Amino acid sequence: MDAYGHRKLGGIGQHVGHALKEITGTNVMVQNLGYLLRAGAPDAVDLMVPKNYGTMTVRLIEDGSTGLMVAVQDGRYTTQPADISTKGERRVDVDGMYDVDAYRPRIARLDGTPMYLR
Repeated sequence: MDAYGHRKLGGIGQHVGHALKEITGTNVMVQNLGYLLRAGAPDAVDLMVPKNYGTMTVRLIEDGSTGLMVAVQDGRYTTQPADISTKGERRVDVDGMYDVDAYRPRIARLDGTPMYLR
């Protein structure tokens, strides 16, 4: 339900995350990427990648693997240590790609940049 009591679809990630935590005892971070990334109707890649991530995640859980996140690296599906974002080299040019004062990306400076960061 929204703030006005209207029922609407969405939010299944929160339910799945809560269930996973109860089943495994492991904290789960749920991030609604649709809110962060969408600027229009989803295309084939937008539909395929999250489904594949979900499938990979279920297999990791079935295998008892923990501390990993699923990713696309060099165009291939893979897993990485979940703490990768807090270690190692920082490759995002914050000043070039993000307007810190306006709290939003610099979308006018995309020419020549890769679609996916490596």
